[in-house]
Amino acid sequence: MKRLITLILLALLGLPLVSVDAADSIPVDGYAATVNKRVITVGEVMSALQPMERQLRTTYTGRELMTRLENAYEQVLNAMIENALILEEFEHKEGHIPAQLVDEHIQGIISENFQGDRNAFMAQLAAEGISMEEWRQDVRERLAVMFLRREEVLPNVVVSPRQVREAYESRIDEFTEPGGTRVRMIMIPREATEAHSEPIALARRVQEEAAAGADFAELARSYSQDARAERGGDWGWINPDILRPELAGAADTLQPGQTSDVIETAEALYIVHVEDRRPESVIPFAEVRDQLYQEVRHAEEQRIYRSWINRLNERFHVHIYPLPRSEQAF
Repeated sequence: MKRLITLILLALLGLPLVSVDAADSIPVDGYAATVNKRVITVGEVMSALQPMERQLRTTYTGRELMTRLENAYEQVLNAMIENALILEEFEHKEGHIPAQLVDEHIQGIISENFQGDRNAFMAQLAAEGISMEEWRQDVRERLAVMFLRREEVLPNVVVSPRQVREAYESRIDEFTEPGGTRVRMIMIPREATEAHSEPIALARRVQEEAAAGADFAELARSYSQDARAERGGDWGWINPDILRPELAGAADTLQPGQTSDVIETAEALYIVHVEDRRPESVIPFAEVRDQLYQEVRHAEEQRIYRSWINRLNERFHVHIYPLPRSEQAF
């Protein structure tokens, strides 16, 4: 298996492994697909699928796992077919990748992944049964895919200011920040404890201190008995509607800096403090223009790429073979 070397190449170029030579006989693991005379084997798909498979197996089991593995197999195979189509087109155009460029990329791989030790790189190739010429051919073809894709797609990508503005207007909800209220709260249980034998008297005293200007956060740390006490009773920015009605009413009516009276419920006594309010707001177009431009451009690149691949599918013969039963259990 071209395990380590293949993973290095995939990481550098972002392309799955595609068989580049037409076989004289059926491979032991079977055909996954052919593009003209170019062969993609089941084993090559499975090899490229392994990182996804390991991740899926940590999350899913049973029928759900099998369904997701089958979908992942199809996804990887389709990507490999697309690469094979691009290679067919590259050959049809009589494209050429200079040997010097291949050498430079191989040297980059050695520098980045083998600390510049060419002997270690060659030893890894030998351990995986890959000849240097096979490796050079892999690099050459992946560069061909990368360069032709850039040539066919990037020059045709045009994004107008109007498209970016329309994207903003169509997704205005994404750029709308809801209003909210910054709330702190003290909760004292109604049941007496060893530390506080008269909860109502304690709550009233704490409320008076807060209303007189004492630091509400420090009061909460000292007296509140809920999970937010250590954070000074801070609930953060919230919509008061998430609170129980008695508390929501206070949070809705208090002005920033104000503290409620003691609010009594069957279980506890509460003191609500509103720190600030903010109205609903919309992020200005100018602040998200660059982000939207990149998103619109990426979508346009994908549209042009898919259109190109569809044309290549019509030009070259593609045949996909059913996954052999022995492989369906992954």
